[in-house]
Amino acid sequence: MGCDKWEKLILLAEREKNTAKSLEFREKLVECVVYTLQEKVNRGKIRDVDNLIKYGREMAKKFAIEELNFHLSLLEKQIEKVGQRKTAQTK
Repeated sequence: MGCDKWEKLILLAEREKNTAKSLEFREKLVECVVYTLQEKVNRGKIRDVDNLIKYGREMAKKFAIEELNFHLSLLEKQIEKVGQRKTAQTK
């Protein structure tokens, strides 16, 4: 997936009590998850997003990142619309 490297860096920064780095890595984690999901949605690879959404939700809960939950909710709505469009096209 690739985004898990940010999770490891967050944990390392927290262990070292480096809050600035921890915050920086949290931002990178959010960017990684959101941009990866957005890319998959734009390419129509909706079937590939479930695991990444689940991972994003887990990370949002683990690190208390509300911004990630917000972006995931927006992307889920977008994914739902794309899915509805595809269903309508096949009928």
